[in-house]
Amino acid sequence: MLLRTAARLALGLALCLALLGAVCGACGQGALGVMPGVVNDPGNLSLRRAILAFATSQLCTEMQRRSVPLRLRDDDPVTGRFYPSSCVAQELANGNLFLQFGGSGVIWTNLTKRMGFDASAAVEYDHDFLMDGDTMYVYFRQRSTTAASFTTRLIEQPAAVSLGGVSLAQGSAYANALGAQLVKTEIARGFTVIRDDDGAVQLGLGVIEKGQRPRAPYERRDNGKLLLANERTEVHQNQRDYIGPLEITDSGQAVTLTIALEGAPGVDVILVPRILAEQWLQVYLTQPAPTPPPTPPLYDEPVYSGAPWRRTLPLPKGQYYLVVDNTSAAGRTQPTTYALDDRAALVSYAVEVGDAP
Repeated sequence: MLLRTAARLALGLALCLALLGAVCGACGQGALGVMPGVVNDPGNLSLRRAILAFATSQLCTEMQRRSVPLRLRDDDPVTGRFYPSSCVAQELANGNLFLQFGGSGVIWTNLTKRMGFDASAAVEYDHDFLMDGDTMYVYFRQRSTTAASFTTRLIEQPAAVSLGGVSLAQGSAYANALGAQLVKTEIARGFTVIRDDDGAVQLGLGVIEKGQRPRAPYERRDNGKLLLANERTEVHQNQRDYIGPLEITDSGQAVTLTIALEGAPGVDVILVPRILAEQWLQVYLTQPAPTPPPTPPLYDEPVYSGAPWRRTLPLPKGQYYLVVDNTSAAGRTQPTTYALDDRAALVSYAVEVGDAP
């Protein structure tokens, strides 16, 4: 169970997000929605492949602009993230996509507590898409995984970790080999990414039928804002979630945060520029004790259990991380420690970007 939860890092989800963003920057999604019968015709695979081919040159750039939420099971809240950092893409002679990519991540389990890791894979994908009105469903079906690696960087609670009497200590050859095999297993399930015509994206493991949607805590609002994230995350005591990068593409824009908290008295909502957040994140992936931010954050406010909390924050053009903190090392709240009681914070959040007020 330990490494299976880590293996659910689902590296292919990073690919899905990347390719979808690149595809829809290369062609008019609304124009495709005008002729769904033609686009969706089973005999027009070559047409759809030609449209997807526009994305290959931009794929790796897009991929490294996003992180991937990790869950223990498909409908569970987020308990970790994978952060892509390397990528090489190639279109094969058969029209499939070959991708080599890797990065680092973190996931929380009740056995290990926080676990930081590096992971990579080389995968051939049979990719296709269908239109549901103006909404695009992009499907990735794994054809082969020629390589996969997994290396633990941190196990916060190593003494409790064993499998069948064999130690799964941090960095051990057995743990790394088992993790690599489970990475292959998860990638083999395939992925679906759903992109609305305004650029909002949802994703899920396996094949999501056209017209269906993954679960999300908030209904989409018709307010002219781009919905960047709409998720539930579970942040345990002495842990935090680094959500991002979140991009402000133009001056005069603002980010709107909507948050509802259950299970814990309060958490801290912290906004940090990307370059500083990623320095802070690397420490979190490798050191058991959480540390304060490297410099004072742009924004820092506690959120308490009860009524939903909403703030609209004007920001300069750039990339940022939203950090949900349930530690005493950052922010203003001080989580109370109870013996044998974690009091995890269940945070439902939405992130929207639009014109500043």
